[in-house]
Amino acid sequence: MPGEESLNWRRAPADMQRVISLKRYLDNDNSKQLAEALKACHDLLGVMGECGYQACPHLGEDLQTRLVRLQRRLDEDSGAAELRPAESEAEKALRSWGERAADYYRLKAAEVRDLMLVLAQAAESVGDRDQHYTQEFTSLTERLQAIGDLEDLTRIRGALTSNVLELRKCVEQMTEDNDNAVKRLNNELAVYRSRLAETERIASVDALTGLANRRRVELALDQCVARARPFSVLIFDINDFKRINDQLGHLLGDDLLRQFAAELRLALRSSDFAGRWGGDEFIVVLDGGPEQAEIQRSRIRDWVVGEYTLRGGTDSYRVTVSTAIGMAGWIRGEEITETLKRADAAMYRDKQESKNGVAAVRG
Repeated sequence: MPGEESLNWRRAPADMQRVISLKRYLDNDNSKQLAEALKACHDLLGVMGECGYQACPHLGEDLQTRLVRLQRRLDEDSGAAELRPAESEAEKALRSWGERAADYYRLKAAEVRDLMLVLAQAAESVGDRDQHYTQEFTSLTERLQAIGDLEDLTRIRGALTSNVLELRKCVEQMTEDNDNAVKRLNNELAVYRSRLAETERIASVDALTGLANRRRVELALDQCVARARPFSVLIFDINDFKRINDQLGHLLGDDLLRQFAAELRLALRSSDFAGRWGGDEFIVVLDGGPEQAEIQRSRIRDWVVGEYTLRGGTDSYRVTVSTAIGMAGWIRGEEITETLKRADAAMYRDKQESKNGVAAVRG
């Protein structure tokens, strides 16, 4: 009937609208769930990095660097396809950190055990020597007491002379033994002091670049504040560094970080201090106020920024590197965290204004 056809025709759009609305709701709900899952993974990676650093500061910085890279990937490529590779890389990073941390603490435990054995042997040696000389003096005392029973003055004099000579010899031997024991103990302790100092040095160095790690830089900044002399901070970030890792792989990306760190070290004065702040970020602590720091920043930019050659097997690649640099001079009485915030903000402004990132890779 015409009326029914007209009725059906009018109903169809409403039904279709309901279907479309339901589909849009489901799509929006899935997108929201995906965004929440990506944010949860992003936050979890940060927590894992912090916990790893707290559990083993010597190795935690490398773990944090690898997890920060994963965080950035989740920020930039927020697709579901990124979750599985991120999970795999996070697992590799955690397993590698766990194995290295276990080896590190086994080594530390072995050093402490060896040191305790040296001290125990020294104590045992002292005890044995004291017991030996206790017996010597007991015997000497008995002989001296026996002299009291002698009536002949000549025999008394001879016995005393003999025993006095023996007593002198015994005392001299004790002195020599004590000196030798102290020397041996000092030599052993010097070896372990050297080993502990080397362990502390390794714990303050970034394993990849050889620069100071973040923990060491933070200590240096605290020392600068305590001295209350003018100093400035530069924070560097290699522009578009992710492209190197994506196109050439992390091994050549690490090679670029090593070369960049070496050039940065050469560009500094003896009074300046450089470290790896994390990932592809570096930090320099400069002696002097903002005017001197500006001169050094220009010198570093001219020296460090430019073309690098990366080699992977038989292939070589040339990349042109630029950096975003943020600078801040410490203000007397200011918390160092505020100085770092100002330098970090200046670095991000420089990054936004910069048009030149890492140039296209050339073979």
